[in-house]
Amino acid sequence: MKRWESQRQWLTRERDQVLNRLRHSGEYGLDDPMNDELGELSGYDNHPADIGSELFERGKDLALRDLDHIRLQEIDRALQRIAEGGYGVCDRCGRPISEARLEANPLATLCYACKQEDERLHPMRERPLEEAFLHPGFGRTSTDDTSGVAFDGEDAWEAVARFNQRPSYAQDYEGYGKVTLDDNEGVVEQTDRISNEAYKSQLP
Repeated sequence: MKRWESQRQWLTRERDQVLNRLRHSGEYGLDDPMNDELGELSGYDNHPADIGSELFERGKDLALRDLDHIRLQEIDRALQRIAEGGYGVCDRCGRPISEARLEANPLATLCYACKQEDERLHPMRERPLEEAFLHPGFGRTSTDDTSGVAFDGEDAWEAVARFNQRPSYAQDYEGYGKVTLDDNEGVVEQTDRISNEAYKSQLP
């Protein structure tokens, strides 16, 4: 057990920090009903869109609390393995985990080789799963990468998008032509065009 004393101390400190964080934050405010935060007697008469910010914060607090509880489980498991003498052994292949790896990450349960294989077989998804089935703008109906000349999804977008802007009266409309400029450019009012030099010339 003395062999892993530095890891045990780190795990103990980390466990205390997580417990203190949960205790002092009241489980990230989840000990109190959400209506108390809103100052409302009931949330049934509020549309979710009217309390969107509060719902977002509540969801974030739930995620942070769950992450801390998962962290606690990992720490307790590592401390138990140290006490039982099974710490530092790979869960998959049964080989020793290098001390350098355990020094960098005392919560490691896989050796470097098995961890690499695990990440290869189960890559971390940084984007939602449904995006794997989606394609960028009209990607499913675009035929630009083929020799086809048929009217495709991108052509449909270009045909419809022109109605999003007013046509220019000075020239025929070609794609996104220049629209009529009936607003001041770079200023709000004409007086904004008066420079400081013009004001100075009026001084006595």
